[in-house]
Amino acid sequence: MKLCRCPVCHTTIHLDAMVNDEAARELLGILAPIDGATGRVLMNYIALFRPAKSDLSFSRALVLVNDTLALTTNRDWLRAALEETVTKLRAARIEGQHRQLTNHNYLKKVLESISLHAIAPVAVHVANAKPSIEITSYGRPESLAETKAKFDEQMARFKANAKKSKPMDRGGNDEA
Repeated sequence: MKLCRCPVCHTTIHLDAMVNDEAARELLGILAPIDGATGRVLMNYIALFRPAKSDLSFSRALVLVNDTLALTTNRDWLRAALEETVTKLRAARIEGQHRQLTNHNYLKKVLESISLHAIAPVAVHVANAKPSIEITSYGRPESLAETKAKFDEQMARFKANAKKSKPMDRGGNDEA
């Protein structure tokens, strides 16, 4: 089933071919729920891996997308890092430095610089609070291990507090 023509190269896009290819189907499944701005810049970034004289296979694109999305859980930081990376690398290509990307090292450096800037304290006003009260937050993304450790620590405190508290009798009155 011919879907449409590619706006870049004007070849016909066949939806049935994409759905029948396992990697293409999985790639579409990953990209579909991503917001439009992030999806666009992600695909522009993945295109930087395309060899100059050939196409990028769906299986290679799938690996690249999965690897890119695994770099951070903070989608805002990822989108900003992707935008900066794509902009700088396209500018370098215009200046004649045309070579395809082979790894995510440059994106990792950009993402790291973005996260370092975001770690600086940011004043956040609390709703319904006095105008002079501010809370300082540090917006660094957590790794899965850090999140699990915090969860386990919180559960241990919860269990300890539950053991310390007095049980209530069946009538809902405190035993005292």
